[in-house]
Amino acid sequence: MTADNQPVGLWQDETLNGLDLSQAVSAARPSYRTDGTYHWIETDGVDDGLVSLPSLRVGNPMTMVLGYQLLTTVGAARVNFAEISKNSANGMSMGSHASYDRLQYYSRLVQEGVNASNLVANSIWGGHQIRVATLQTYAGGATMRLDGVKVMTRSQNLMSEFVDAQPLRVGLAEVSGSIPGAFRLYGLQVWDSTRPQPSLTQIEMLEQWMADKIGVTL
Repeated sequence: MTADNQPVGLWQDETLNGLDLSQAVSAARPSYRTDGTYHWIETDGVDDGLVSLPSLRVGNPMTMVLGYQLLTTVGAARVNFAEISKNSANGMSMGSHASYDRLQYYSRLVQEGVNASNLVANSIWGGHQIRVATLQTYAGGATMRLDGVKVMTRSQNLMSEFVDAQPLRVGLAEVSGSIPGAFRLYGLQVWDSTRPQPSLTQIEMLEQWMADKIGVTL
């Protein structure tokens, strides 16, 4: 796919993990966009989204690194960029508050008796600009980084509990407290708890690679 503003029915994983994202419903497919230099997937804020086959674990530890731009500017709740979830009561997600682009992490695993944790970044917010964001979770806590700077380290209720083999969702919000919202996704990498987690050095290298790819200065 090379033409701007084309619907995306399949986004293939560039790694050997085979975590392809797809959308069978034509009207709910996000758009492939390009300005001739950069490339991204763009959701309409209504019903667009992509989903993988059930293959990732909801549980700690977990890492997500993504390049994003939140387009929606109205709303008092979280727009999810990416989540691993079974349903509204069992999942973990990364997103941002619609009206002021404040990174948020949400986890809840009711079937394992784990109450919700809704963690928000501190003082540095995205400002609806193109950003590189990283989420790392661990038993009892989570950290977030924005453009290479740590903006949150807080505790969460999710410890060692987990649920296996759930889908990765982009723009398809299942977990509670999220709202539809338009955003651009330039790239996404995910490590669930069944895989070795990247070190800080590796995270920094990946953030720089993502920043160079999308024109962000760290």
